Amino acid sequence: MDATIPSKDKVQELLAWTEKQGRILTCNGKATSFYTAERGYSFKEEELPHHHLIAQTTESAFSNWASSEKNPNPICGVFYRTLFVGGFEHSTDQDEVVFNVQTNTLFIDMRIPRLGQELLKNVTGFDSMSDSQLRLFARRHAFAGYTRLNHEHGRPVCTRHHCIDWNFVGVPRPRPNKWYIEMNSDGNTWKEWAYAKDDFQQHYYWEQWQRSKRDGNGNGLVLALRKVKTKNDDRDGIIVIVGDHFNYILGRHLTGNETEYNQSNTVNLVDEAIKNGDRQTAEAYLSIDGGHGIVSNGCKIDCALQHWKEGTALADVCFGKTWDVITDKNGISIQGGHYENSIKWDIIESNALCTSDIATVFVSRPCIFDEKINRVLFGTIGKKRDAQPLQK
Repeated sequence: MDATIPSKDKVQELLAWTEKQGRILTCNGKATSFYTAERGYSFKEEELPHHHLIAQTTESAFSNWASSEKNPNPICGVFYRTLFVGGFEHSTDQDEVVFNVQTNTLFIDMRIPRLGQELLKNVTGFDSMSDSQLRLFARRHAFAGYTRLNHEHGRPVCTRHHCIDWNFVGVPRPRPNKWYIEMNSDGNTWKEWAYAKDDFQQHYYWEQWQRSKRDGNGNGLVLALRKVKTKNDDRDGIIVIVGDHFNYILGRHLTGNETEYNQSNTVNLVDEAIKNGDRQTAEAYLSIDGGHGIVSNGCKIDCALQHWKEGTALADVCFGKTWDVITDKNGISIQGGHYENSIKWDIIESNALCTSDIATVFVSRPCIFDEKINRVLFGTIGKKRDAQPLQK
């Protein structure tokens, strides 16, 4: 067999990836039935992950929550997932690459199956993909938004609200993205326990997360930015930085000319579009752009949904070639581009000491041991830096 042609078994395994992830997450489709008032798991409409996205109120909601946030999130940091268990199935970090970057407010969670990296490694963009490869490319996931922290029964519990979601095509998730945190005593490993329990009084899914090196244990630099929508570019966007790591995400490029399909998720929509010879719609729904990288390595992307962007500077993707940190009556933001093509990112959360520190983060530099960037990222070693007002 030609080594360049993937085996049918690998192709079928990748095509089944999203469906398997869904079975694990929902206890094979039973999760929604667990969230009832009779079982003790009632919820409000506002708790649903896509409520504010559909209502187009994520900007105001996130801003209000961030301005009143008082308690640090115990999982502020950068984590990869070592184990994902639900029902009688599981997946591990041998199956997918996961970068979960969480500040005290915003988050980005990106998951790419390793088979997808292997089978699509030679493509250089959507134009270079066959119809079959577009279907394979659809099998990945990324979502972003705001994580609200509360405590119930003496346990920290998080509820996530999505503003960008790879799987969302208009049909909302019917139950909250809500889960308990169990942190190990070393502070580097934690478990995510489903909020509701099954008929055997077990959390119906759980995930184990491991802290990545050089995230500062959440005590170094913490920075969260949100892209401002404009008439010329109405895509949403988020950048989150914790310690030496960043994640970024940009929403879909939709023109309004896409065909509507009666499907509940991106994978099924893309499959139907491809079946109908409608690459335009398929590519539009696959156009969410996101990735991870290391700040001290020139703030370059090292793992991306669109892997052909790996090695590119984050600023080039999100701000353009020219940009600056600006301060006005509305706060601090990063402004890129020129005139009608300008791009603005508002700073939602930051414990940077000054605007020059923020600028330093996004500038290319020669090596990881640069003294200035390490000061910005980690401050005084072993000493937590409390958030404080930025100074011009």
